[in-house]
This record gives sequence, C-alpha cells and structure tokens, in this order.
Amino acid sequence: MRSQNRLLLVSLCLLAGLVACDGSLTPEGGAPPGDAPGSGSAKAIEVPCEQHSDPRLALMNDAGIQLASLRGLASGRYALPTTAAPDTMVVMFHGHGNDSCSWRRHLQAAAGKGAVAVAMDYTGQLQVPSENYGWCVRAGAADSIAAAQFFMKQYPSISRVIAFAVSMGGNVAGYAVADSTAKRADGSPLFDSWVAIEGVHDLTQEYGIIRGIADVNADAALAKEEIERENGGTIEQQPEAYSEITNTLRAGDMAYLKGVVLVHAQDDGLVPTAQSREMFSALNGMGVPTHLYSVGLNETGERDTNATAIVLGPVFGALGQDYASPLAGHAWEGSSEHIVMRTGLEQLYALMEGGEVSSGETPVPGQ
Repeated sequence: MRSQNRLLLVSLCLLAGLVACDGSLTPEGGAPPGDAPGSGSAKAIEVPCEQHSDPRLALMNDAGIQLASLRGLASGRYALPTTAAPDTMVVMFHGHGNDSCSWRRHLQAAAGKGAVAVAMDYTGQLQVPSENYGWCVRAGAADSIAAAQFFMKQYPSISRVIAFAVSMGGNVAGYAVADSTAKRADGSPLFDSWVAIEGVHDLTQEYGIIRGIADVNADAALAKEEIERENGGTIEQQPEAYSEITNTLRAGDMAYLKGVVLVHAQDDGLVPTAQSREMFSALNGMGVPTHLYSVGLNETGERDTNATAIVLGPVFGALGQDYASPLAGHAWEGSSEHIVMRTGLEQLYALMEGGEVSSGETPVPGQ
C-alpha cells in the first residue's frame, strides 16, 4: 500500500507539471526537450541509503563510499582506489527507480581493483519521500559527464574511462557516450568503452510497450509520464526529441568507441532482448568492436523479471499454481550474483585490466 501511495503521489506531481528532470519547478507542459542544464544546475543532497525502502540495500554498506555533492558536483556517490595514480575510471549509470545507493557494492569492487568509480543520481529525480523516479536521460548524462571530467582533472593519470550501465541507465549512458560535450581536456573523446546490461537502446519501442499497458499497470503509467516529461510531450508531438535519446539512432556518434559489451537475458520482462541485438547491429555497422552476451538460464534463482512469467503467471495463478521461469530475466543492478549482472561485471573487470573487445556473440547458457 505504501508503494502504491508513493507511485500515486509521484504520478500526481508529474501530471501536474511540477517537476522537471533538471530539478526545477515548471509550468504545465514543462521545459522544451534538450533544455536540461548540466551538473550543478540544481543541487541536491544524497538521500541516505537506509531511508530507501528496498531491503536489499541494507545488505550493502558505505565503507569507502563518498558523496559527490561534497565535491561541488550533483548528487551521487563515488569510491577511490588506494593508488595515488589510477589509470582507469568507471562511470556507472543506474536504472529506473534506483540511485547511486544500489551501486555501492560495485563502486567498492571497482575501486578495490584500482579504479576511480563514480555513480550519479541524475539531477531532477523526484524523491517521494526518499525514492527516486524520473526518466532523466539528458540531466543524468550531463551530471555523469561533469563528474567524469572533474575526476580526470583530479587524477591526470587516468587514461581509460569505461561507462557501465544497466537498464534505463543504458539509455542515459548511450546519450552521454554520444554527446558532443563528452570530451577530455585535450578535446579527445571522454569515454573509451561501454558495457551496457539489459539496456534501453530503442526508446521508441520501449515507450510504445509502456504506453500500451499504462492503463492497467501503475509502474508503466508512471514511466509513460516520465518519458513524456523528459521529451516535452508524446512521441507524436515530439518525434525529434525521442530520436535524440534513442541509442540505436546515435550509433554514428559512438563510432569512436574502442569497444562495447552488451549483455541481455533471453527472457527479460522489462526491456526486450531485441534492443541489445539492435544496438549490436548498429554499432558493428559503424565499425565499433561490439560483443553481445545472450544469457539463458538463471543459475541462482535470484529474483528478476521474466517475460514468460508476465504471460504465464496469471494462467498458472488461475490454476492455483505459481509459475517461476527457469530462464534469466531482468536483473537488479545491485546484484553481484545474478548471471546477467555477473556476466557484465566480468566483462567490465576484463576491460579494466586492459582487455579488448572482439566483435561477435557469445551464448551464456547458465545451469
């Protein structure tokens, strides 16, 4: 009930036109797409992770985790390695309904392997009372780019920058990677490589699916309003805005990347598996070494969201039975054990160690 009340309050705020993804108050109709300013335009203090409702966050800790706002940046968290001259930075992009709290374990792991690791909250995410909502692609990308540039100034030894993203964070990371402002001090590209796990790469398709079930699904109704606010209206009203933040249409702006890793489960119930395959084809078409990992079975049985369960769950329920898909679905980003997340993390760590990406596809069957 508390979750439903929170969703209702968020939806009412969005429908009333009160909150934009730059964190400012706006009149009905919101700001035009693309007006979201860069990092620092709307300062926010990081919400203490213990205030979030997700019980899985309580299994993490804040050891070595520092607050980005204390460095003059937008809200977010980061972890530093023990070495004074790190050569790698990992910029993490969270998914819908999450913030940097869910990245703490991964921030600690990346820093433990010698990298500067940072995850921003995306300026303008709405906290009601302490949860984060909003499809804040433009502001989230700007915050992440600004944070990466800040730490590159602090650590001139950094020569390799990796974007690591999950779900909606894939949309944000794609926009950041393709953005013309993602540059280093010498004018060269900011990012070297990108790992995208179960990413939203085709916003047109994702929006169509969400809009199609919004009348019967509260989460979809909320996401629909968020996407429309981010883009200044429906896709019919603002087609260019939707295209601007559709990763598959920006592959040409990503052609400089040295390598991309895509990971997606075959039974993902939130982001269609085909989106990673579309991104795979688009990037390979631009000559970017891109590797797709297609995940089959869920080894651990860890909770996820499955497409088959969405379809068969009600059928089995009518028979008084529970349906649990044996296939891997949409994983939670805070996990280190789910086969989808574990596959992505393994590829991230390989890149951190200087590995290269070869074009191709690898099935990950699971057990």
